[in-house]
Amino acid sequence: MSQPPAGGYPPPDSNQPGGYPPPAPGYQPPPAPGYQPPPAPGYQPPPAYTPTPAPGGYQPPPAPGYAPPPAGGYAPPPGGYPPPAAGYQPPAPAYGGPPAPAGGGMPSVDISKVTVIGWGVIGAAFLTLIASFFNFWSVSFSGQLSAYASSSGLSGWTSWWWLPVLLALAVGVVYALTLFGIIKPGPIKPEFLFYGALGSFVLMVIVLILTFSYGGSYYSSDLGGVSAGPGFGVWFAVVTTLALAYFTALSVQSKGGKLPFKVPGPAL
Repeated sequence: MSQPPAGGYPPPDSNQPGGYPPPAPGYQPPPAPGYQPPPAPGYQPPPAYTPTPAPGGYQPPPAPGYAPPPAGGYAPPPGGYPPPAAGYQPPAPAYGGPPAPAGGGMPSVDISKVTVIGWGVIGAAFLTLIASFFNFWSVSFSGQLSAYASSSGLSGWTSWWWLPVLLALAVGVVYALTLFGIIKPGPIKPEFLFYGALGSFVLMVIVLILTFSYGGSYYSSDLGGVSAGPGFGVWFAVVTTLALAYFTALSVQSKGGKLPFKVPGPAL
């Protein structure tokens, strides 16, 4: 590439059309600032230089405080590891670890250990609940009146009649939870369950008397008759609450409890 003459190019000739004379043969204009010419076809730039240390040469020191582990791992200290301090508790297993051994949860229920008395208490309380859904008081029509009105009644969940039902049900539930070991007896003595069952029976007898007072029979030869009085449910409930009181009394006697009277029956 030719270089411009020393002192620069002469001023343009006024006689030369266009100003400056044409460049000399072989002259190439300088590239623009920052411009890199493209490589020739087939040219590949050389890879970056990476120095490799000579064998046995200098190696950089390790970071402060770091020491590589010895070959084969660390050896245990002489005499073994000391025992843990007194009162040390192993850490709790992480999430997703093996489950804790059983034995600290709810006790298992063994139905085979339930005695005849136990089934009697639980069954009598359950049957009292069933009886409450039947009519404690009912009214029926006969003759021509039966064509205009149908029989109806009131269940054990009318007025306050549900009170002896809930009392009997509570006795049965508490007895079952204590029997299966779900709750500890503690202050709940068998005598308390007996008196609760006895109170349920007495209240149910009062309900029976009231259903008689609400009833009666009325008859007319022209239209027929109307009969009202205690229904099947209240009779059934009187029997089940009496059975509940009886079996809870046997339970008290079988556990060595004391009652004002002795109840005959099996000591099972």
